[in-house]
This record gives sequence, C-alpha cells and structure tokens, in this order.
Amino acid sequence: MKKFYKDIVFGSIKLLKEGEPSLKTIYDVTFSEPSLIMAEENDGYKITTYSYGFVKEKIEKTAAAIYNILGATHNYVGLAMENSIDWVVAFWAILKSGNKPYLVNLRHPKVLSERIIETLGIKNVICDKKSSLDVNYIEFNTLDGGALNIDEFEDEIALASSGTSLSETVCFYNGKNVCAQIFNTEKIVKENKEIYAHYKGNLKQLAFLPLYHVFGLFAVYFWFTLFRRTLVFLKDMSADTIISTCKMHKVTHIFAVPMLWHTVEKKVLKTAEQQGKTEKLKKALAFSEKMQSVLPHKMGAFFARRIMKSVTDKLFGDSIKFCISGGSFLKPSALKLINGLGYPLYNGYGMSEIGISSVELSKKIKERNKNSIGKPFLSVEYSIDENSVLTVKGDSLCFKRLHDGKEIYDNGVFVTGDIAERDEKGNYFIKGRIGDTVIGENGENINPDIIEAMFDLKDALNFSVLGIEDTLSMVVQISPYLPLKKREDMRLYIEETNEKLPLLSRIKRVYFTNDSIVAATAIKVSRKYLIREIENGNVKITSLEKCEVSENEGYENTALLKKVTEIVAKVLDEDIEKIKPDTNLLVDLEISSIQYFSILSAIAEEFSLIANSDDNYCYTIREMCEYVERHL
Repeated sequence: MKKFYKDIVFGSIKLLKEGEPSLKTIYDVTFSEPSLIMAEENDGYKITTYSYGFVKEKIEKTAAAIYNILGATHNYVGLAMENSIDWVVAFWAILKSGNKPYLVNLRHPKVLSERIIETLGIKNVICDKKSSLDVNYIEFNTLDGGALNIDEFEDEIALASSGTSLSETVCFYNGKNVCAQIFNTEKIVKENKEIYAHYKGNLKQLAFLPLYHVFGLFAVYFWFTLFRRTLVFLKDMSADTIISTCKMHKVTHIFAVPMLWHTVEKKVLKTAEQQGKTEKLKKALAFSEKMQSVLPHKMGAFFARRIMKSVTDKLFGDSIKFCISGGSFLKPSALKLINGLGYPLYNGYGMSEIGISSVELSKKIKERNKNSIGKPFLSVEYSIDENSVLTVKGDSLCFKRLHDGKEIYDNGVFVTGDIAERDEKGNYFIKGRIGDTVIGENGENINPDIIEAMFDLKDALNFSVLGIEDTLSMVVQISPYLPLKKREDMRLYIEETNEKLPLLSRIKRVYFTNDSIVAATAIKVSRKYLIREIENGNVKITSLEKCEVSENEGYENTALLKKVTEIVAKVLDEDIEKIKPDTNLLVDLEISSIQYFSILSAIAEEFSLIANSDDNYCYTIREMCEYVERHL
C-alpha cells in the first residue's frame, strides 16, 4: 500500500512533470513497468490478463501497420470500437503513427456521426466491425506490422458530446490539457486515500464507462493506467454480466453514470418488497449509516457490508472500495442507499468541454449523502454568476471545440449552463440546467430536478419533470404490461406526493407514454430531446387511462398474454395456435423440466424480472401472466 502511495502515484506524477506535458510523455510513463497487469477480461469461465509490456508491444506493431497504410498524415483518424484492450492499443497506435484519434461515439445516430466525420475531414476509421458510414474502414484485426522506425507521435485527440440535442459538438484536447487532468489526482489521493485502496493487493477499475466518453477517458482510463493499475473489461453490458464480472475479478473501483446507481437502487428496493422485507431493509440501512458515522471510514464501510451482507452478496460482492457517480443528476435516495450498503459512493462533476473538474471527497457518510460535487480541482476555478450559472476556468479544459462546424476558442473559460450553489465550506451543488427551468405562476424560475427528486416511481421505466407548453408537467414512461392495480397505485402516489409540495412547485399536468423517453444515444433523460420528440409525434403522451393496456381481467387478447404466448412458442419451437391461455404445458405439451426453466428464463429476460426461488410453479399461460405481474 505504501509503495503504491509513495512510489507509484507521486512517482508517476513526478516523471510526468519532469517531461514535456504531452501525450507521448503520458505514454512513456504509463508503459514504464511492463510486468504489471494492465487489463483483465473473461469469457464467462476463464480470466485472461494482459500485461503493460504485452500491450505496449502490440501498440508498436499496430502503429507500424497504420503508418504503412496511411503514413503520418497528422490528421484525424476515426476510432470506432467498444471498450476492450484492442481499443487501448488502437488509441495509442494512431497517435504513435503520426495521426490523431477522433473517438467515435458509437451511440450517436448515423446522421450526427456522418456530419462530424465530414467536418473533421476523416477518410479512415479503425473499427472492430464495419458500419454504414461513408468512410474507408480498417478492421483492427488486420493491423499487424513490423518495427516502427519513426518519431511522429501526435499530441491531440478529439471526442464528441453525448449528442442528445443532435448538435455537432466536438472537443479537442492536447497533451497539456490531459496532463493537467492527471495532475489533479495528486490532491485527490492526499485528501482521500481510499481512492487508491486495494483488495488483496490489487486495484481493479471496472471499464464500464465508454472510453470515448469524457468521464471514461479521463477518470477511468488516464487516471488509473498512468499508475499502472488494472482495467477490467466487460463482455457485454447486461446487469448480470456487470455483477458477475465484479465478483469474478474482485473489482475495487466502479465509476459510472447515475443510471447504474439508480438501477441498483430499484433492484434492491424491488427485491425487498417482493420478499416482504422493506421495513427491515430501511432499519438496516439506518443502522449502517449510524455505524459509518461513528466508526473510522474504512472500518465503518467494512461493518456496513457485514450488516448488509445478504444484499451485497447479490450485488457486487465485498471487494468494492471506491465508487464515483457523474454525468447527470444523481438521486439523493440512490446515493444514500449505495453508501448505506457499504459501497462508498462519491458524486463528481464534469463535461465534454471541461473534462473532470471536481468530486466530493469527504470520508464522512453524512457529507457524501448531501450530494455535493465537492470543491474544484487544482487545475480549475469555479465561479457563479448573477443567474446562478456555473463557470469553469482552467488549463485542463479543452483548448478548442467545434459547434455545428464553427471553431470556438474559449481560452480556458467555459459557461456550463448548470445552475449551482456554494455552501459555507466551499462545496458546490448542481441544482439543474438553466435551459430546463420552468417559469412558475409567480414569475419565479422553478428547477424541475428538485421536484423530480421528490418522486420515487419504482414501477415506471423512466419519468421526467419538465415544461410543456409553459406548464410544469410530468411525463411517465410505463410498460404496456404493467398491471391495472399498479397503474392506479402509481397515479394515487403521484397525486399524494404532489399535494405535499409547495403550492407553486406542484405539477399541473401528468402524462403517460409507452414510448421510450430516453434517446438511444443517451445515458439520461434529456428534456430538450423529450420535448422535441413529443412535438414530432415520436413520443405519444396521453392520460393513464388511455395508455396501452387491456381492461379485460381474464387476459384474453391482451398485450401481455400475446407476448408470453410468443415466448413460450419460440422456446418450444411450437405452433403458436396450439398454445391457449389454459394449455397445461406439462400435461398437454409434455415439456421437460429443462424446457420449463428455459421458458421462465426467457420470460425473466424479456420483462427484466427479479423472481424469488420459492415461487409456486406456473403451468399455464394464464398463470405465467400472473407470474409476470407479481414480479414486474
């Protein structure tokens, strides 16, 4: 532990400061200890490891291959790959061959990616699989060159914003900007040593965030590989894979967007409800928080995980040491629950234009649960203008950005558009986006994020509070399979919660939809996107009564009955006409136990169910519909 703290963290930063503030210097320091393990992955059974020396050798060969094909153009080359050790190799190989990587956001719609590629003049894209973009694709597995005998290392990278507004925004960083981001870790580890906590001698960061995303690139990749720690790559992004990977590899660090933490919260609460243990869970979390408040930080987290062992055993296990949330608004209830489980969760802040600029670092659970984004890092300064909007200034911001084809130089100053507050201790709190505010009946601006946090719609797929036609409204996305009883419970809950809000902050209209209110490219609900999709007719909003569902309690001809029947027919490879609501699968179709559990598994996957092991068996389609309703 001491070796990591003294020799690796500060030693690496010292080497970085002694050299030129460039991407080449970062590369040289990162790969200076070839025997250490850079990455791990698994195929579901076996773990494969990659040393820093192995990866460096592969970078050299790949860089030679790129140079042999393209030459040192000093122009942008697209990098269109999911997180993997090959992404890391391709990233450095492009730079080392005398070219600049543009980190293609694979979740952008095709039209946006095409516009950005055209603006940047990109002719070639390195990929793991081809798509339909009008470029020359170079498949990564074909890149295998010899020795690279040139010194053409480039010093510039580009990445795009999330793209929910469909505006063309690209941010450019050079080695100096990236070094400034990395230097911030010096203060971080001094303020909270838990960020470099190991488990049985290892520190392993889950590579959950896309490395083409600013949070993933800086906080996951650059922060940890410079100190020669280990990245753990996922074979897919399913909830089961994330949980099993954390346990199998003994992951210690998870940095993620709020969507992951909100999903964990929903899973824990729903499981407790189904097992009749909601009150027991609340008492255990309250006791855990009290224990963490009186005990030293490390000991408190340890005892919290012991107290909550029945829950954490079904989540990430006991190896997790440090978690950060960033990218959008984190629900206070999720923050409190994750910390209560003994997984220390810290809220951070950053944007594509500014990189990662702060994180709450208090060891005290009470302070972490306040949902602060902490104090600004050494590389930046925060200021709040007369409209309560946060401005960030510093040398770790991008040096240039493109917005819809226009070059913009901010000279190290960026107005974020986020509404912020600062407390007496110098901690900052994000209260919402200036463009999302709704003008209330008294002329005051209403922050929808604050109102949204007051609602816990556990049976909704998503929901958003926003202004529709200048009226404070709520849009709730629900499944067409959600039972009538749960729909009515949700409506009553919204009404009762709304009545408790201050009169001028109450929601005036509530709409429901079966359409997705989150862009396929996004990691959060964008109110601008949602309003545009409503106006374009792509998201159809209506009253709860008119939202798709059958009122026939016998299930005949309902969407649920149809879907379950389709699943059963597909698993059994049976004619769908033979499967009626009261067909007994064991007696009439003589299915085996393996087929039965294959059906239940397919149903659970389709409806994202969390089932109990002590459930009664379901022998008919009608019983399976009831099973889905119990667990949906």
